[in-house]
Amino acid sequence: MKQLLEKLKEAERKADAADREYENDPENEEKEKAFDLAYSEEYKAFEELARAIVKATAGKIDTQTAAAMIRGRRQQLETILGMM
Repeated sequence: MKQLLEKLKEAERKADAADREYENDPENEEKEKAFDLAYSEEYKAFEELARAIVKATAGKIDTQTAAAMIRGRRQQLETILGMM
């Protein structure tokens, strides 16, 4: 799961960078496409990590709770994964 969290963090960095580029030139279709692709990759990584949390807890943590943990309790999640 640590690898999935790192994958998400990298996808978030790429999406943020693509978003900044697109905001600086909103008429540029290539930058819009790059942002859309980066955001899609971020979403996939997020979903993959959420599913892994559900699986690791044998369903005791559901998908909605896993997503909330990733969004709102990132530091605690990183600490827990660091112990593994």
